[in-house]
Amino acid sequence: MPNQPEDHKPAKGEPFKFTGSDGKKHTLPPLEVGRKSLTGRDLRDAALGGEAGQVGYMLKILEYAKPNPKALDALYDMSQGDMLEVLKGWGEHGDGDGASLGES
Repeated sequence: MPNQPEDHKPAKGEPFKFTGSDGKKHTLPPLEVGRKSLTGRDLRDAALGGEAGQVGYMLKILEYAKPNPKALDALYDMSQGDMLEVLKGWGEHGDGDGASLGES
């Protein structure tokens, strides 16, 4: 499985890690780092864009978080389904203290 097993949710403050399709472990920065850079227009576009808008919102957060280029490449090299599972896990992990995308 490309992301963390369900029985090993990251502890508070623990970075989000995933395993790329090459078998190497990678770390993504906290979600909050990227989310701080988004605008109200980004939120509006995500809300009006349905599921595709939500995926676009997560990708913007990811890129604004400025992950290590190797981690970003590993994520984009995954199959579409695996990449979406990692993004979902990262979003659920939130800022490392259990707050996810829709929470503060």
